[in-house]
Amino acid sequence: MTRFGALVLALFGAALVAAAPQPAAAADEVKVGMLRLPTALFIGIDQGYFAAEGLDVKPVFFRSGAELVPALSTGQIDVATTSPGAALFNAMALGVNATIVADYWASGKDVPSGDSAYIMVRKDLAPYGQFKPRDAKGLTVAVTARGQMTELFATAYLASVGIDSSNVNVVDMPLPDMNAALVNHAIDIASTIDPYATMLVAQGTAVKVSSISALMPNYVQAVMMYGQRMGKTDRPVGQRFLRAFAKANMYLRTHLTTPAGRAAVAQIYQKYIPIDDPSLYERIGLAVGPEKLDPVVEGKYALRWQMDQYVHQGLVTTAPDLKKFVDSSFAQALSRPAR
Repeated sequence: MTRFGALVLALFGAALVAAAPQPAAAADEVKVGMLRLPTALFIGIDQGYFAAEGLDVKPVFFRSGAELVPALSTGQIDVATTSPGAALFNAMALGVNATIVADYWASGKDVPSGDSAYIMVRKDLAPYGQFKPRDAKGLTVAVTARGQMTELFATAYLASVGIDSSNVNVVDMPLPDMNAALVNHAIDIASTIDPYATMLVAQGTAVKVSSISALMPNYVQAVMMYGQRMGKTDRPVGQRFLRAFAKANMYLRTHLTTPAGRAAVAQIYQKYIPIDDPSLYERIGLAVGPEKLDPVVEGKYALRWQMDQYVHQGLVTTAPDLKKFVDSSFAQALSRPAR
């Protein structure tokens, strides 16, 4: 073969290699720690928002919020969606390696799905849908635990009707157990969330006497936190994740405003968090983030207010410097035009 012929063959071979399909780059895996609740995360997975950002999101379910932050701090998960309770503020005081980057669940009258947290009273104590404040004295009130949203909500309700917490018997129990306890008359009042609240009404067991948005408007119910990798080491991955989540949140906010949209959301949630009655997803209040996901620290019912309540109760012994554990730059970047 001549030198020219060899050169032509070499160039032809190189062209074939260049034209051949190249394997797609592997997506970045992101482990998200959460409770087994329907949230916009599943919208993002189902609608391909995370995949479009080159992310392979894997939900990791935990039994309680208290387990989430230690798992995030040690790198077992990359993201945590959790309530800002006393345990979280205590972890911050100890220097936990985690950062709040967004508010992903907040109460408010503008939430398109409606309220998601309620004070429930046994039906026999409010046979006509009304519960007289003086009837609360000496009764048993269930909350999930001290130092959590359900306790602050119950305390606010009792105060709103002129009842001091010391005049009732406050007990701790998991949300599913509250429904059975109301049926069995083991408790009289429950501070709970949907779908449990709506299920109680459908069963004729209890009535809704107050909602969280009525008593505590704009209460920050849950935040999104990044660990070392997403918040510090590989911030571009953290930015891509929040960008995809923001699209999922807007999808949720938009679709929940119409019956057809709610039905579409219900179908998605049933795929990932199946329940016996899928139509419940069309009727209950759901976890929805605000239009702007920036973490809110100041203001009534925001992070500092909640921390101060726990400090006052003695559940948080050393108040952390919240500025060290909140990074608004990820959420703020969402409103800036792409370069």
